[in-house]
Order: sequence, then structure tokens, then C-alpha cells
Amino acid sequence: MGEVVQPLLVLGPSRGKWLRVLSISALFIVGGAWMLGRKIGVYHTTMSWLCIIFFGLGAAVALYQLLSTRNALIVTRDGIHVSTLFKSYTYRWGEIERFGVAEWAQWHGPFKQRHRQVGINFKEGGRVRLISKLGTDLAAALVGFHGALPDNYGYKHEELADLLNGYLQADGSTAG
Repeated sequence: MGEVVQPLLVLGPSRGKWLRVLSISALFIVGGAWMLGRKIGVYHTTMSWLCIIFFGLGAAVALYQLLSTRNALIVTRDGIHVSTLFKSYTYRWGEIERFGVAEWAQWHGPFKQRHRQVGINFKEGGRVRLISKLGTDLAAALVGFHGALPDNYGYKHEELADLLNGYLQADGSTAG
């Protein structure tokens, strides 16, 4: 049997963010039900059902994020383990070069929206770079990082990147 690795830090999704998503979804579900109850016409009935279904799915995801213990970032002496709704993966400290803030802008119709995530750069020749050379190189060309964390876990992006870089540096200083 393998050795059980004790977590140094366990971070879950931001409860405040998902409570806001749940609240907004609930308001739109109630609005859709209210419209449905008024029986205005076929167009409004269709829009009511679309609203109820779409925001019902949003409420279900928010509830999952709030209640699930599966979604987490777990920091151990060996590296980080990230679990999400659909997959989980582990990166060893030896594979990671650094963490930082990946920023890019995207046009949504006439509006330009800025996006931010905690980015990860992997070491050249490491497992992640070898498995997905094209994907990591393309991501690095677009936003400056090979990969990114799926959430900021209630931290500001810079704070989480600095925190993880601290663990990365601590590992580097004890490994030598």
C-alpha cells in the first residue's frame, strides 16, 4: 500500500460566489414561473420554459459546488491535486516552473471582457509538456501560461499565485 500524503492546504470553491449564482438563478426561475403563470402567449411560454430550464441548470451546478467536497485544490508536500466536477489531476512540484496570473481579453459582441485565471508554467521536458506539447505551447502563446487552475478558491488571483509559489519554493529548497 502507498503512503498516505497529508494535505498542507485544502481549498474549496468560493462559497460567496456560488451563493450569488444560486440566488440569481433562483430569481430567474421564479421570474420564469411567474411569466408561465400569466399565460401571455406561445412566445412567452417558450421563453418562460427556456428561462426555467437554463437557470435551473445553473442552480443545480451552484448547489453541487456548495455541497460537494470533491471540488478542491489540495496542496501536499509532493505537489498539487485539483479536483473538478468532471476530472481530477495531480501536478508534482518537480513538473511546475511557476504560478502567475494569466490575463486575456475577449470580445462578446460589442463588449470586451477581461478574463483572469491563476496560470501554471510547466518545466521543459516534464510529463505535462511532453503529453500535450501542442496544447501547452498554444496556451503559452495566447496567454503566457501552459495551463491554469479552474478556480481561484476565494483568493485574489495574485494572492493564490503567490501562495502556491511559496509552496513551490519551499519544496525546491528542501529537495536540494
